[in-house]
Amino acid sequence: MEHPMYSLRILSKGRVSDLSKGFTLGGVPFSVFVRPKKASMETNILMPCKLICDKESGAFPVPLGDWTPGAIVSISPNAISLADYEIYWGAGELIK
Repeated sequence: MEHPMYSLRILSKGRVSDLSKGFTLGGVPFSVFVRPKKASMETNILMPCKLICDKESGAFPVPLGDWTPGAIVSISPNAISLADYEIYWGAGELIK
């Protein structure tokens, strides 16, 4: 599988404010930081998403309070409750 290489450093970022239609950066891989809005003993959640080499979406373990190492290209619609969690995305740049 040949895919463009992206910098491992987070060079752009933002907050996911709506998951009703899912979330994507138009094919650019990104990482996510999931922050619980209330104190929790949980250390991770399963997030339905598609990674850069996946053919379809599926459950992917995402740590809470840390950046995931996965190269995500899309988050499925309503994958995580935005009433319970804040989700931030971070992406690198294409290595030429």
